[in-house]
Amino acid sequence: MPDLNAIALANCKNNGHIFIFVRMEVHHHPESHHGKKKWGTYLLEFLMIFVAVTMGFIAENVREHITERSKEKQYILSFIRNLRDDTAALRHDISFDTKQIKGLDSLLLLAHADMSIQSNLKSFYSLAFNYLYSSATFRSSDATLQELKSTGDYRLIEKGHAADSLSKYDAEIRGIYEEGDYYVAYFKEILSRLDELTDLTVLTDTSYMQNGKLTDKPLPSLRNDGNKLPALFNKVLTFRVITGSYKDFSMKPQLDFADRLLAYLKKEYHIDDDAKE
Repeated sequence: MPDLNAIALANCKNNGHIFIFVRMEVHHHPESHHGKKKWGTYLLEFLMIFVAVTMGFIAENVREHITERSKEKQYILSFIRNLRDDTAALRHDISFDTKQIKGLDSLLLLAHADMSIQSNLKSFYSLAFNYLYSSATFRSSDATLQELKSTGDYRLIEKGHAADSLSKYDAEIRGIYEEGDYYVAYFKEILSRLDELTDLTVLTDTSYMQNGKLTDKPLPSLRNDGNKLPALFNKVLTFRVITGSYKDFSMKPQLDFADRLLAYLKKEYHIDDDAKE
């Protein structure tokens, strides 16, 4: 079609005729030299996008997995350090209670002794001061377990039966604490009764006590009003049973469990004793 705006009119007289000059402009519309895309091209593009997204997703999962496994290993290393502290504490407390039981057995031999005799009274004071004024209760180094529970990171402990073992260890500790609370309560009861009978000022008097041992100076008599002394020995006997139970049925099994758990975790996580942890 001619461009009407481009029509140029000219009046030209030539032998009486009028000539009309028209300038024609032709607009060419571009056409694709490649034609329409085939369905295979679209499929290829889709596949490329799908693969790229999938690979990104996989890479993120791999990165997250590596991060979590690294964190798991750090938790186990930290827990192993706690276990080593626990085994050392358990061995110390078991040793202490073993000695205490022997001392209590010796003290119980005086249950029917005549305390007006200085040798018996001296033995009573000596044994009471050594074995009734000190105690040992186990407290776990459980910082790692507490962190695992508070953060919800127990889910990161995936290898073997590690998570179940850690949970069981934690539960056993709670049981030991309950037994220990009973032990301490009874220990305080004995101290209260002992304070009613003895004169503790002899401990600070150098005429009675030197270098942790009693001198030959005669000790003050016990304040044995009524049946206070027999009642004390009854409590000592019960405390001896409680101490033996606490040692043999709480701490010893926990020590054995801790040793086995330590060996299991080191094997499962390939931890060398000589490696830097």
